This record gives sequence, structure tokens and C-alpha cells, in this order.
Amino acid sequence: MPSPRRLTARPAGPFAVVGSLVLAVLLGSGLLLGAGALLAPAGATGEKCDSDSSVSSQARQAQAVFSGSVVSSSAEQRAGGQRGVELTHQVAVDLVYKGASRIDDIEVEVVTTRSSGGCDLGRLQDDTYMFFVSADPDTEGRFIATGDSGTALRDASLVRDVEEIFPNPEPPVDAEPPMAEFDRLDLDEPTPLPRALAPGAALVLIGALGLVLARRLARP
Repeated sequence: MPSPRRLTARPAGPFAVVGSLVLAVLLGSGLLLGAGALLAPAGATGEKCDSDSSVSSQARQAQAVFSGSVVSSSAEQRAGGQRGVELTHQVAVDLVYKGASRIDDIEVEVVTTRSSGGCDLGRLQDDTYMFFVSADPDTEGRFIATGDSGTALRDASLVRDVEEIFPNPEPPVDAEPPMAEFDRLDLDEPTPLPRALAPGAALVLIGALGLVLARRLARP
């Protein structure tokens, strides 16, 4: 009975090796670019948006327009299985142009998103922006800025355009302080007037009687 032939793997040819290396490099580059797109700060707002809306149109669509400085930011994965990250920025509000009733604190939260595609703002730089935002219906004092909202770094030209629409900006107004509460003190009822005057009247009467008695004793 003939012995079975042993199968040996033939070494891959040079073209196969080169092809595998090229494929690995391409895959690695794609992963790095995708991660960078999610985490890198946005160098300019609305880079992926083709919106040609004017400042006037963006101001009308926004529920609030204000200028402010980004103080800090944090990132977390988007909820509901959505791809990308959600970035929450703490913003110190400078001037409110529209929606003053929605901004009752000197610091608010502005949420942006960052994904591998679509129209978004990504992480904002620690700088001063003009914000065109919509209010978060679930959280008071929290606003959402999309890539085509008009939100951008504040400069003289943008300020001029906004002030032509809203010429009287105001600083943010703090929420009304809580009303002062006072504890009721249990006070004794006031003494009736006759009782209060009685000791004094008695002393006067005694003095008068003494004076009469002294005069009588002084007579010869």
C-alpha cells in the first residue's frame, strides 16, 4: 500500500506578500483617520456642511443667539447606538442677542457632535464663539449647536452682522434668588395699658398723700 503524500504549503510569491502589506497599511491608515476625525478638535466650524444660509437666516432659525467663551469640554459616546461622540462644552456667556428668557445663568452647556461623516461641529476650541443654538427640550440651560447652525469663532465681521439684526444685546441675567424666609417668633401678649400704668399711678398717689400729711404736720 503506497504511503500517503504529505502536503506542504508553498511559500507565497513576492506579489502576494507585497499585496498583503499594502492592504494592512491601508486598513491601518483608515482606522487612524477615523479615530482622528472623532477626537480631534474642529479647526473650523461647519467644514463638512454645504449650507450657504445667511447670518440673518441662521439667526431666525436659532432659538438663542449669544457670544461666550468655551471654558471646558468633555466627550462621551453617543447614546442609542449612534456612531460618533457627543461633546459637552461649558460656556461662559458674554452677551445674549436672542433668547434671553432661556438663559438664566452666566454659564450654560452647549452640545456638539463629532462623527466620521455628516454635518457637525466637533470639539470647539477654548476660544470665544458666536453661538446659534436650539434649546435641549429635556434639560434646562443646555443647548445644541449643529454644524450648519452658524456657530463660529467670534470676529468683528460676524459681530457686526449679528448686531444689525439684534442691536441691543444684554449680559445674561441670573435666576431670581430664593425668597428670604423668616421664622415667626412667639411673643407674649402686650400688657394692657391700665396694668402698665398702675405701678406709676400708685407711686404718684403715695407721693401726694405724703405731701398732704407733711403739710398738716407742719402746721402749728
